[in-house]
Amino acid sequence: MAASEEGPLAGSAAPGWGGEGFGKIRRPITEARHVPGAFYHSAETYELEKRNIFMKDWLCVARVEELEKPGDYMAVRIMGEPAIVVRDDEGELRAFSNTCAHRGVEVIRGEGNADHFSCPYHGWSYDLKGALTGAAFMEDSEEFDPSRCGLPPLRLGTWAGWVFIAFDDDAPPLSDFVAHFEQEFGFLRQEDCRLAVKLEVEFDCNWKLFVENLLDVYHAATLHAKTIGAKRGRADRYPFNLFERGGTSMFYHSAPMVPGGQSLFGRMPWLGDKPDNFACSGHLSPNMQLIARSDNVHPFVMWPLGPDRCRVVNYTLFPAQHFDLPGFEEKVEVYRDYLIDVVEEDRQMVASLQQNMKSRRLRPGPMSKLELGIHHVINDVLDRISEDDGSG
Repeated sequence: MAASEEGPLAGSAAPGWGGEGFGKIRRPITEARHVPGAFYHSAETYELEKRNIFMKDWLCVARVEELEKPGDYMAVRIMGEPAIVVRDDEGELRAFSNTCAHRGVEVIRGEGNADHFSCPYHGWSYDLKGALTGAAFMEDSEEFDPSRCGLPPLRLGTWAGWVFIAFDDDAPPLSDFVAHFEQEFGFLRQEDCRLAVKLEVEFDCNWKLFVENLLDVYHAATLHAKTIGAKRGRADRYPFNLFERGGTSMFYHSAPMVPGGQSLFGRMPWLGDKPDNFACSGHLSPNMQLIARSDNVHPFVMWPLGPDRCRVVNYTLFPAQHFDLPGFEEKVEVYRDYLIDVVEEDRQMVASLQQNMKSRRLRPGPMSKLELGIHHVINDVLDRISEDDGSG
């Protein structure tokens, strides 16, 4: 749904934004300008993103191997909404709202292995299927019905070794949601990989700025001149394929993510037909960016922590058979340290971006053709947060 400069973004759909400047992002990339800073710091925008995007879409929350054994669990909080992902005692993955049926307290925190969940406030207990198994001193309550006091279930699905949850019962099937990713990236065989490194970093910026940073082929040669920027092809040779719901894919040339650009493992076995400098990237709405080289896959997932802060999680995957190779852990540390160097190059830059989004002197600049992916994703977010879901 296109918006004029004085369209829905100026009115009740986004109170406090002001319409001026937003319409220009709707134009073709050669005529477009970036959006005003309120898009990145407005509390109203943040709430609309939660309601219309994160509470409606499927969200990638873990790798299957992080929840490998019965009782393995992970408690997460997504824009204030608490959830549990657990493998039950029969080996099935399940997801629940992490809210006790009594007062709403979280029944578990962090991650680990458990044979049940117990509320730390009044001791109500639940099995790994979410059913209430104990609630002391409730036998005289006429309102108490144990069969209706389980942990509220959430939808859960898996794709390519990834675990997704959805808060919306009306979300489309996960297979539909990831269709373009399966079509574009199924050949990477992520289901045959395992998690080697999980790196979590908090950034002083809006979540969308880091999403855009990963889509931004324009900045690599400048900001990352000492790391990945020196090992990539020309910036104008990154063709974006665009899909519905802000989806993208891109296939290009870039060296493996190690100093010197020479893989420590060689190509993944199923990429024998690709060159050593094969690389690809793709965006899955709202907050997952898949990135791969010839020797591994290392997606990023961005989690909003507020209008001006986010947590970024990187998952580095290698083929399962590599884990038995001599010196595997030492080699993986080289990849991890190099990735940290690259991420640290981004840290101050995205913080500077965020700080200046509130500047009264900020005038959104014209977009480069190299920012086509950013243009596509921003427009998708604007479409989504401008939707009227009837809940107002």
